[in-house]
Amino acid sequence: MLHVLETLLRLLDGFRYKHSIERALALHLRGEGRRDGLNLTSLTTHLEIEWRARDIHPWDRGLLSPAQRSAAFVEQSLADAEAAIYRLFEALPQVDAITLRVFDRASENLIISGNVSRLAASVRDEELSIGMRLRYLGLTFHSAGSLFEALEEDHPSALAADASGVPAFRIEELPGKAVHRHNLNAS
Repeated sequence: MLHVLETLLRLLDGFRYKHSIERALALHLRGEGRRDGLNLTSLTTHLEIEWRARDIHPWDRGLLSPAQRSAAFVEQSLADAEAAIYRLFEALPQVDAITLRVFDRASENLIISGNVSRLAASVRDEELSIGMRLRYLGLTFHSAGSLFEALEEDHPSALAADASGVPAFRIEELPGKAVHRHNLNAS
């Protein structure tokens, strides 16, 4: 029952979000006599987020060798990135795309970067390794399994999403960005 209520609340939030934007585009609300307004044809909501990767748990630091700690850090950072992506899409239903950057806490180097679309995140194959799942989502990172290599700050991220067969989305590539647009006229 709670799940149904949460779903209904998300749908209501989405409706209010779209309605607020359409209301802002309605020219007649600004005192004009004409009833026509700006007709909304597409809308994109893009979230950009950055964080520092967290270190492994203090209990694990004392039990693992340095090589094992490095491997545990890589695995944990990838798992954290994946969890954060899905939680952000779940918590923010109006967001269509997320650009994220993850920095190493100690060196401040960029270690994970990319653009993830809601469409790409909707397809999840648990049989793949976490590294491959993140690459399919559109994230870029360089790791030999036990260490991250620093990415360049302006590293262009690959877009893994393919909108073929889904008429409600159009994908455009901008320099270093991926933009996904909802076609509000599509059914």
